[in-house]
Amino acid sequence: MCTNHAITILPATWVLVCTLTAAWQKIFDMNPRIGFLAHADQYKEASACGMFLAPAKSIEQMRQVIFNDYVNASLAGLFILVLISLLAFGIRTVIRARGMDAPTVKEAPFEPLSPPERHLQF
Repeated sequence: MCTNHAITILPATWVLVCTLTAAWQKIFDMNPRIGFLAHADQYKEASACGMFLAPAKSIEQMRQVIFNDYVNASLAGLFILVLISLLAFGIRTVIRARGMDAPTVKEAPFEPLSPPERHLQF
């Protein structure tokens, strides 16, 4: 592998690993202080026993916390899918571009901006 490629691939890989690990932990970690699903389970168990956990002060607020945890877990899962799809499409694009004999970039021709309109000052 060329050193120039490693300069971009290594940091990108590190960001990918860190982001996927953090998202996975936020969804599935068994510690309620970290994982959304564990936090929702903790609130479900407490509400089943008739207890209120801070910051909730009513059963409606307990339900809202549980709902929010499931929404957060779903969004984190969606972001994992987005990240993996970006990785897959990026790899596919690089493989296609490297397989071509000519450059695959297409630049738009230069178009100068029109001069700004002058506003009358009173």
